[in-house]
Amino acid sequence: MVNYDSRMVDHASASSHDESKRIGVNRLRSTLTTMHLIGLARLVDRSGRRVVFTGTDLLRKLTRLPLIGPRLVPLLARIDRRDHFHFELTELVRVCSALSDARLPYWVTGGWGIDVLIGCQTRRHADLDFALDSFRENLPETADVLTRLGYRRKKPLTGTLWFPDAEIYEDDHGHHIEVHSLNWDVLSMADTLLDPLRTPAPESKGSSNRATPRLLEQCTAAGTLEGVSIPTLSVTAQRLFHLGYKRRPEDWQAEDVMRLVSIGIDAWINPLSEITSQPIGQEPRKPSTLLLIPVFTLPPELWRLCRLYHNDLNLIPPHVTLAFPFLPLESVTDEVVQKLTKLLGKTPAFDFELSQVKWFGTDVVYLEPSNSDIFRSIIETLQLMFPDFHPYDDAFDSVIPHVCLSEHGQLADRQSLGRLATKYLPFSSRASHVWMMCNERHVDEWSIVKIFHLDTSPLSSPSDGLPR
Repeated sequence: MVNYDSRMVDHASASSHDESKRIGVNRLRSTLTTMHLIGLARLVDRSGRRVVFTGTDLLRKLTRLPLIGPRLVPLLARIDRRDHFHFELTELVRVCSALSDARLPYWVTGGWGIDVLIGCQTRRHADLDFALDSFRENLPETADVLTRLGYRRKKPLTGTLWFPDAEIYEDDHGHHIEVHSLNWDVLSMADTLLDPLRTPAPESKGSSNRATPRLLEQCTAAGTLEGVSIPTLSVTAQRLFHLGYKRRPEDWQAEDVMRLVSIGIDAWINPLSEITSQPIGQEPRKPSTLLLIPVFTLPPELWRLCRLYHNDLNLIPPHVTLAFPFLPLESVTDEVVQKLTKLLGKTPAFDFELSQVKWFGTDVVYLEPSNSDIFRSIIETLQLMFPDFHPYDDAFDSVIPHVCLSEHGQLADRQSLGRLATKYLPFSSRASHVWMMCNERHVDEWSIVKIFHLDTSPLSSPSDGLPR
């Protein structure tokens, strides 16, 4: 085991290397500017990035070809960033449990931090970020914990305004962890600017970059995932840390979830109430809603195959549909939400398995879940409680619970997907939450507007039956 002194020497050496690299980059930039070549360098950089993006898209298309496709898949997996979103919930719980057992002062940040606040996973995550208090003092023990879990230290990242230090750890399964320090001094200044009338607490000697009780109360919180209590950053801190960055595709989803956390898990505010006027020139549209059970345990390789064969599961994750279309968003009242909360809150959470590829004719290739009778019972109960709900607008005689793999592209694409999917089966999942989603922003853009928790108490079980 590496002792504290040698580990600090390692960190100091890495920091010195990063500083030397930064100085070298600045010198190169200055030289190019002096020689009036900085514009040309930027053009070459943009052109190079464009070539990489175009090449990745072309490679993605070539992987669907029968003969050469399988040989190109490993290359695509190495260069396509979107194939690396697989830091699973089980791994998060394993790491956080180990950190908590060691009594280390940490808070989960980033995407997983938002999910901890809401109490369930809401999207795929590429990594786990957490902030470590008293960074230099607690980093050696944190590194020991991660090492025992199978992680190895990688080259550290440069810091940011909010997180001055960033250590990187990875394991052999592709899991990526970033350990950050928190800049409490900057947070304290931000707090003073936001509340200038408040008298700042006097600082004692040697208290630089230390959290005050007020900052801890404002910036930290706790949540629960899979029955495990996990410390995290508060909504206030998460929103603050999202400022100053170029908006990414997942930021819309993060803002939707943070909104749900802000209004409370049990509260309900119809998104239509926040729309003040209809954009000029657009026809009035009635947004719809749907109810589904998300499935995030899809193997990463199968997730990638779905995207290759025309099913972008990042728009809506793999799921078992309970109600589509459910009700128009304008018809979802407080009474409707209360009925759903009561029904689903008394419905026991349950496990199911996905082990077989099936077809709806030749149009849809899907996975059939076990415990289909439980899914059907929930759907039938929803029909009894809400007579205006007609599954799939009564297009089918009966509803077959399923997880869609693809219904797009050519038939040959769906056939290839169905054939390749079998080698990643079976896998298990758990129904513990039901999402209500709506498309108030755009007809093809669905966002989470309410999350209902199924009953996970020890006394509940699927055999207890559904409330009627």
